[in-house]
Amino acid sequence: MTYRLAHLPGDELAGRRDELLALCAQAFCGGPWHEPPLGAVRTVDRLLGSAAGKDGFAAVAALDAEEALLGFAAGWTDTVLSGDAPAFEFAELVVAPGHQGHGIGRRLHDALLAGAAPGPALLMTLDVPELTDRYARWGWTVVDRRRPGRERREYVVMRRAQ
Repeated sequence: MTYRLAHLPGDELAGRRDELLALCAQAFCGGPWHEPPLGAVRTVDRLLGSAAGKDGFAAVAALDAEEALLGFAAGWTDTVLSGDAPAFEFAELVVAPGHQGHGIGRRLHDALLAGAAPGPALLMTLDVPELTDRYARWGWTVVDRRRPGRERREYVVMRRAQ
């Protein structure tokens, strides 16, 4: 499979809103997320709304030979997860289900972090082995457990020193 990674500024990402919605809906409807399509809309609207304007916003996309979106990773500098000192928040990593298991996610992960400001990085994900074990293999460590808002599921905050 041939694809390339591309850093996308917020405005170019916004121009791919329909692709982002379709990708997130596909990826989030299955395990471990099992989210309804509205979850994809909330994710994309948050990403393109407030997140794209945050300090240190960065997005990396995996594009096939026809420039179709196979996956993306995005993050920004924030204090939401740290509570105090700014840290890079690795906020999204999404790969189309048909392209998972080929290393695209890892390459997106590494490319996004390579472009982040020096210092710690944080992420929050579901507290399930499928996700926490993957991130642990990639150098992340669980530092906190949370149940945000009215969420019924447990999440973990993970940290990675850069």
